[in-house]
Amino acid sequence: MIFGNKKRPNNFGIDIGTKSIKIVEVSQKKDGVVLENYAKLDLDFACRDFFRSFDKNSLNPDIDNISTALRILIAEAEIKKKTATFSLPDFATFYSSFEMPPMSKKEIDSAIGFEARKYVPLPLSEVVLDWQLIEKEKADKDAKKEVLVMAVPKIVVGQYKQIAEKAGIVLDSLEAEAMALKRSLLFKEKDNNVCLVEMGYQSTNVSVINNGFMKMSFSFDVAGKDLTNIIVERFNVNSHEAEKAKRKYGIMESDGLLLRDVLEPKLLEITTKIRKIIKEVDGREGIVTDRIILSGGTSLVPGLLDYFRDSFGDISVEIGKPFNKIIYNRSLEEKMEEINANYAIALGGALRSFE
Repeated sequence: MIFGNKKRPNNFGIDIGTKSIKIVEVSQKKDGVVLENYAKLDLDFACRDFFRSFDKNSLNPDIDNISTALRILIAEAEIKKKTATFSLPDFATFYSSFEMPPMSKKEIDSAIGFEARKYVPLPLSEVVLDWQLIEKEKADKDAKKEVLVMAVPKIVVGQYKQIAEKAGIVLDSLEAEAMALKRSLLFKEKDNNVCLVEMGYQSTNVSVINNGFMKMSFSFDVAGKDLTNIIVERFNVNSHEAEKAKRKYGIMESDGLLLRDVLEPKLLEITTKIRKIIKEVDGREGIVTDRIILSGGTSLVPGLLDYFRDSFGDISVEIGKPFNKIIYNRSLEEKMEEINANYAIALGGALRSFE
């Protein structure tokens, strides 16, 4: 969702998650995009839903706590530029694609509201609309136009504006997490049929991309928290101990064998949902998705990558490495696996000003 699109010499992206806040600052230099800074504030597992509360997939951010945390992060990271892009959680945004008659972009802009009301599940007076024309190769000038529409409730936009103001940040733009993720994981890539899977703590987001354009983005409420909760219930430990066990042992065939047995049904549920989304988009669009890129903290669970590779067979599966496409200090090399997984969305927001 776009509010401003000025190219800037440097910018930073902000990713407000359920259990952490991440920020990334980049700049444009002669040799390319350079990582200037990054920072993260984790929430202790003993203190639940400090940043957000959830009720039937609604978003209720704690504005005061988030803005205070952002002030601390920005000060500690010594970020001087205060212009930022915030990423919105995908369960707070609506996507739909549809065809429109042949017309100019100006005409589409005027007519988009009439068509969008058929697909957006809220009154248009309560949302902010944005749209993107999906270009097709060798499309006839008289062919119908395919349009991707995104809508964000105005109340959510207002909440993020309050957060920015209280944190002393100039809000350059707001956009859905899926858009930021696409930008960072597929930076400067165009020819692809790829599925992006962001596995966070609260939810999993699945986006199917064809030749640089998003065909579908869908979130479901099965993710890292469910794996942790299973360990809590099965082994009678607290959330902190369960999270440590998940991170240390995962579902590896050796040390994590017991965890694999109890976690596999939930992992099967996740992969089944992903496969269903891919099948739906491939069938509708006449494409073949041949690549899955994983990101998010849960993607680092030991053994998870191999499990996905076994589950999806002919579709190649990899962990995303968005920071490989920008310049960073090589002293960070040992931390790059964690940085790549956890900061992809924040990086995507920061890269937005360089498109």
